[in-house]
Amino acid sequence: MLNKTKKIASITLASALTISGIALPTFSSPANAAEENIKVQLLSVNDLHGNVDYRSTADLDGDGEREAAIAGMSYLAAHWKQREAENTNTIKLHAGDMIGGSPLIVSSLQDEPVIEMMEALGMDVGVAGNHEFDEGIEELKRMINGGEHPQGKGTPGYDGQNFPLLGANVYDKSTDELVLDPYHIEEVEGQKIGFIGVVTTATPNMVIKTGNENLDVRDEVEAINKYTAELKDQGVRAIVVLAHNPAEQNMETGEITGEVADFANEVDDEVDIFFAGHNHKIVNGEVDGKLIVQAFEYSKMFADVDIEIDPSTGDIVKKEAQIVYNTRDIGEDPEVGSILKGYKDRVAEIEAEVVGENASDYPALRYPKVGVVSDHPVGNLIADAQRIMTGADIALMNGGGIRDGLNAGEITVGEIYSIQPFANEMRTIEISGASLREIMNNQISSYGLDYSISGFRYTYTYDEVNKTGEIVDLLLPTGQPLDETKTYTVAMNNYMLGADISEEMLLSEPVVGAIDATVLMDYIKKQEGPINAKAEGRITRVKDSSFTDVAKTSWFNPYVWYLNEKEIVAGTSATTYSPNQKVTREQFASLVTRSLGLEETAELPFTDLSGVSETMKSELAAAYKAGIVAGKTTTTFAPKAEITRAEMVTMLMRAYEVKTGAAYEGSADMMFDDIVSLNTEMKAAVEAAADLGYVVGNGTSFRPADSSTRAEAARVLAMFLHSQEQ
Repeated sequence: MLNKTKKIASITLASALTISGIALPTFSSPANAAEENIKVQLLSVNDLHGNVDYRSTADLDGDGEREAAIAGMSYLAAHWKQREAENTNTIKLHAGDMIGGSPLIVSSLQDEPVIEMMEALGMDVGVAGNHEFDEGIEELKRMINGGEHPQGKGTPGYDGQNFPLLGANVYDKSTDELVLDPYHIEEVEGQKIGFIGVVTTATPNMVIKTGNENLDVRDEVEAINKYTAELKDQGVRAIVVLAHNPAEQNMETGEITGEVADFANEVDDEVDIFFAGHNHKIVNGEVDGKLIVQAFEYSKMFADVDIEIDPSTGDIVKKEAQIVYNTRDIGEDPEVGSILKGYKDRVAEIEAEVVGENASDYPALRYPKVGVVSDHPVGNLIADAQRIMTGADIALMNGGGIRDGLNAGEITVGEIYSIQPFANEMRTIEISGASLREIMNNQISSYGLDYSISGFRYTYTYDEVNKTGEIVDLLLPTGQPLDETKTYTVAMNNYMLGADISEEMLLSEPVVGAIDATVLMDYIKKQEGPINAKAEGRITRVKDSSFTDVAKTSWFNPYVWYLNEKEIVAGTSATTYSPNQKVTREQFASLVTRSLGLEETAELPFTDLSGVSETMKSELAAAYKAGIVAGKTTTTFAPKAEITRAEMVTMLMRAYEVKTGAAYEGSADMMFDDIVSLNTEMKAAVEAAADLGYVVGNGTSFRPADSSTRAEAARVLAMFLHSQEQ
């Protein structure tokens, strides 16, 4: 190990820090003849996506508080230069997706500022990721070699990049020749280190077709072995692979899985180290004697791999890795900081323009998550904007095109471009309902779900062992089945049209629309008051049930299985759930108590509980202690009375306050005409629950005095609990 004093938060075996609940060790392999070895430091970053000024926080001391500011290229440069000063035998590299999917500060200039900053950082070698091909092969070549953009975009006099970009398995079908260099050799104190680069074979199906018609990405293992043999013929024995392919690690067992782990088991054992990327994970460990590292995303972290080379053989005989936080307590690197400031000043006025207001914080989710409720606020917002602004019946939005969340408060142009940075054009097509089913089935893969949607709902199954799934029902927003014989207009971006829709499905020529980010901005500008998108159950997972009256096609299936698996609800018998049976006040209070895990009780003042079981009394006492339930009078609770929809929602929103520590403050708009006569608390509770997506009415009617069914109770509780898990 290098004799360094590293004052930066990092992950070590003896002292593990927790990153989002994950504890990561330093991994090292033993050395031979350590005194004579040549010590080299490899510093890496991956999946930057142009986030040169990204800002985040991290919990460095494991106390549950994210107290440390992290990320940003100018700070990464400072850390790397500090480490390089401690060992001048430093090689700097990246594992792909440094450009593409970028925020406005660099995407407005074709990502050329990223190249300028990587050069200032002293980057020595990198590998192409799938996003390097976002605008086609010729544009990638221009990014490497320099030259003016054909449409005048970018920076004047752009001269390309001064370090190699590798792609040993990337071919041009029209010539059957490599598009990029397959490998690169660095020499340190007379010792040669070979770097081979490969990119995931999934790339052609992940990038826009225009400009990539001849892109052919071939088997990674064959490419690695081919060029390992070529490097060995040149006397190179220290071999590193830059693989823009996924890897992930179980932080309890240390086991590494994914494509890169498979490669490690299959390639020539002369390969020593893999730097992975693509799936934005933290990885640090060995497979078959080969070190595998990946340093998360957006420059939040970087990898520091210290190696020792035996000068008598040229072999790497020791390797030790750390995944290190890119903290902002070090101060900016002046050179990269100056470059960054210049570009920030250039776009500041554009980025700062306010286009609307957002009611709540929306998490940075991209793909619908496999679970009881799979849709998410940002995906729903974008899909709604595209459907409404294009006038289509339906809209589909791919998860890969959603790059950020949205904070509460003012919404700026810069934030919109952070969410949708690709500048894809909208397309409106006509397809049949049957084709829509095929498209929606195709978007379910081993990764899970892809599309956010608008204009319809769907349910699906998913086998988490085999990583396969299938659409069950396609439904209109009214709950009626979508007619698969009918023609529908569908809005989507041009990337999706090229990648995911076959020509045979098209019933008319696509209509070209505006840039997707512009569509979203125009939609937000049209809204009166703050945006209030939410996860609302557009996409729900269904499962086979032991209850014969909870079919996969039942609207309440997702909510019943979810609560049943959590042991919050049970059947009325071993085989029946009785979804239409009315819920009593004591039963719903019990469900809420179980949902929150309440245990502390208080003496109940109610005199009408003689027919209530001791278990139910205890749960009722816990809900009473928490302030979730109140009596019909000071001495009566009416435990056996059917709970009204208004009473149910009032209990639910009290539970929300207990769970979150504060009452919900949402829009003041009254959504339902029939809640005017409710008392102030009930009226506010109904409005809040509707605002949060926990309840739905029938148009402008909520039916507050109607008794709640077991199916309705399952939905509101499941929606509440799901929202608290996000």
